[in-house]
Amino acid sequence: MKFSASTALKVFILLGFNLCLMFARAQYNPNSVYSRFGLGLPDAFVGAPHYGMGGVTSPLSDPVVLNPANPASYSFLEVTNLQTSIKGAFTQSTYQNTTSNNLNGQVNQLGMGFKKPASKWAFAVALSPYSAVDYRFSSKDTLSDTLTAAYTYSGRGGINKATLGFSRLFRFGGNTKNADTPDSTLRSLHQLSLGFNSHYLFGNITRENAIAFSQTEHYSTVQNHNLWVRGLSFEAGLQYKVNLTTRRDPQRRIVGGSAMQLGITYALNTNLSAEYSEVMYSIRFAGNTALRDTSYYLKSLSGRLKIPQRIQGGAAYKIYNKTWGTLVIAAEYSMQDWSRYRLEINEDVNLDKGLNTSTGWAAGIEYKPSSDVNNHFFNRLQYRVGYRSRQSELIINDTRIIQTAATAGLTIPVVRSQTKLHLGAEWGRRGTTMNDLVQEDFIGFMIGFSLTPSSFDRWFRQVKYD
Repeated sequence: MKFSASTALKVFILLGFNLCLMFARAQYNPNSVYSRFGLGLPDAFVGAPHYGMGGVTSPLSDPVVLNPANPASYSFLEVTNLQTSIKGAFTQSTYQNTTSNNLNGQVNQLGMGFKKPASKWAFAVALSPYSAVDYRFSSKDTLSDTLTAAYTYSGRGGINKATLGFSRLFRFGGNTKNADTPDSTLRSLHQLSLGFNSHYLFGNITRENAIAFSQTEHYSTVQNHNLWVRGLSFEAGLQYKVNLTTRRDPQRRIVGGSAMQLGITYALNTNLSAEYSEVMYSIRFAGNTALRDTSYYLKSLSGRLKIPQRIQGGAAYKIYNKTWGTLVIAAEYSMQDWSRYRLEINEDVNLDKGLNTSTGWAAGIEYKPSSDVNNHFFNRLQYRVGYRSRQSELIINDTRIIQTAATAGLTIPVVRSQTKLHLGAEWGRRGTTMNDLVQEDFIGFMIGFSLTPSSFDRWFRQVKYD
């Protein structure tokens, strides 16, 4: 088996470019005050094609699109696939009568699925963010007629995830009940795929709290918290697909039908190695001299960080008609009990308190017009809309922090290949201005590529003689 030299060069240039970007800026920075808690804002393992469908992943598979969020989907790939995406967002934060704006972006995902045609086995590797911390806010307090204090809170960092996964497909059923009837339904073809992902989580989170006084004779105080984590986590996935109906014309060609697909993923309890350090010092400015006094220092304590199990499941219904095209309707639900999140290092380290169970749901629709009837440009595109809502693990001032978003997406095929360009956008809100909280309105986007070999651009070529 040989690899096309020209294609190899394209692939490795793309891989190198994305890896450089990803490690140059390891975490996606959401500029959110709500990333202050726990491990920050969780980053869904979502590629650009699913982004436009509200982030639904567990029940979906595609022959030329990689879906690392459910390892069982790997078996439904037809050939080897390389996928990459970038994302960004414009966020407007509102607190009382003040607003602030932020713009950010980063490489989101880099993955590759390996599948030999007609094989029941498939493998995948991927690199993506797991969580992100990025916030900075301040407040002032009047202590006396001549003395005020300014409080500043900031944090940055996050956790990355390197993934290695595989899956195996099982098929049964599928023979014809009545071959002489044009609209006869084939005996249902059942397809069951089981998959497994192993993730290596790594990264660090830095938080800083500072207080500065208006009078120089008072010492300003700065407190730094640093957390490093690394270790393995594991995830299992299942997808079950069955054709419900199949319509054929008098020449026995398929002209329509429907199918149902179910999917579920289960992330096991994760136990990571953790290192924590903390330093508190005071600074006083006297003329051009800064006097620093370290009042507390906690040097690199080792311990464990425990992330609770997560379950996510959904269903997708697909209708196909040769005349008007293909319609997919999908929805899913997820749950994770963050009250079981623990940072077991020192009894004085209180970075794992106050979290609760998070739940979320998402729904989406995908439509692909039929290119058999009309093959113009717009009939070769895929259109998506969706909606998602998540009750986060945060309850602040007796108020549950909720994030919602409406999404839309588009897939554009590249001429003379199976490679596709994926575009996605979302309009959402996180938090509220009620009960002295911050409301974050955001517009996000994602751009991705699925690079897949075709008859015009083969990656792997089977040869009989060398």
